[in-house]
Amino acid sequence: MTSGSVPANWHFQPGVQPDGGPLVLLDLDGVISNATHRQYYLRGAFKDFRGFFTAATDDPPYATGLALAASISEDHTVAILTARPYYMAGGTRDWLAANRVRHDLLILRPGRGKGSRGMAADFKRHELSRLRAAGYEVAAAVDDDERIIEMYRSEGVFALYTHSGYYDR
Repeated sequence: MTSGSVPANWHFQPGVQPDGGPLVLLDLDGVISNATHRQYYLRGAFKDFRGFFTAATDDPPYATGLALAASISEDHTVAILTARPYYMAGGTRDWLAANRVRHDLLILRPGRGKGSRGMAADFKRHELSRLRAAGYEVAAAVDDDERIIEMYRSEGVFALYTHSGYYDR
């Protein structure tokens, strides 16, 4: 993959070369960041997604999520695949840096086009396909949404579920 062909919603860490290989996917909200304090934005008839996402910069990290990201072998790319929208790129990158989250690649929802709207599982399936097309071998994925875990498994990805309490079972 050349730098010109890197999707606009993919944000590599400085110095990281997008050249494929083994990769682990981690979700952000509910796996690395604790979004409990902002769940009220999504309750009731009107769901304030902009308020929900912009409040993300105040999330405390989960110590277990930080440890998980840090524990991944250096020979694997760590990609954070989040359904956060494109306009959260700067705040999310700042949060990741401030909390010293090990990652090589951050993927957010694009501003328009495929994956910009709709179900998070559909967006993540699309990005999984693009990662594979770019030469990445997805070794594992961790998420707190059982629908996304089911999608990963249907795509042949070893997927681990962690319970955040954000989703009804």
